[in-house]
Amino acid sequence: MGDFFKRNKFRFLLCILAFLIGMLLYAATQNGQTTGVAGVVLNPLRRVTQSISTQVDRFVSSFTNVTGYQKENDALKEENAALKNQLLDYEDTKQQLAELEKFMGIKEDHPDYTLSDPCTIIGYVTNDPFHSFIIDKGSEDGLSLQDPVVTAEGVVGIISEISNTYATVETLCSPNLSIGAMSATGGDTGIVEGEISLADDYQCRMIYLERDTKLEKGSLIKTSGTSGLFPQGYLIGTVERLELMDSGLSKYAVLKPAVDFSSLTNVMVILDYDGKNAETNAAAASTKEAVNGKD
Repeated sequence: MGDFFKRNKFRFLLCILAFLIGMLLYAATQNGQTTGVAGVVLNPLRRVTQSISTQVDRFVSSFTNVTGYQKENDALKEENAALKNQLLDYEDTKQQLAELEKFMGIKEDHPDYTLSDPCTIIGYVTNDPFHSFIIDKGSEDGLSLQDPVVTAEGVVGIISEISNTYATVETLCSPNLSIGAMSATGGDTGIVEGEISLADDYQCRMIYLERDTKLEKGSLIKTSGTSGLFPQGYLIGTVERLELMDSGLSKYAVLKPAVDFSSLTNVMVILDYDGKNAETNAAAASTKEAVNGKD
């Protein structure tokens, strides 16, 4: 290999290469115009170099465009995310306004009620089969133990536990809650309470009904006001079916609550109403005693 660089062939190739480089430099000084033998030799070389230059320009240009497209795409993604957040805020505001409209309806229908601000459900009581839940209002918001909890559709339950900033609501499904009730026509009265076998279906029952009760499937049941917990005339639910009590001496009605507990998100608390202090919890006890003879 070392001998090759000493041979005449290698020297001849170097001369040819030097000649071609010289011709290229000459062509460059003549603004790219070459004729004759130089043109025959250099024009193909020029075309090759121009083609390479063009490809390089295209590559650089495409790289620059890709970078620009990436920046534009990132900007569009940020704009899209901002629009989605605005849409979520709009939907939240829309829902809040819908809830406020419903609760304003309560105030219009019952001007004697003192109502809390709408309360949001922030969690459910663990391992409670009766669907008790926690709301984001407490004693600092004017709530008290035993206050009635409602929606525009009907009765939900009562405040069973309370702190400064949150409270626990016991629902109609709980057997610990007893509410004086009557039919919409006023012909039948009884006590509404929860029952473990009905809780899974978000149902409750109205007990101490006469055997010849006029209630039937679809009959409306409202609060009677005799328990001292709820104002009179607030909707509880509708009759699903009638059954005999274990004693066989009276009947009970299985009720479907007017409130859909499975999709409940907001409630309102009745802080005060006309006649609230006229009947105390002793009234509930006397009502139970009065109807106990029917069982």
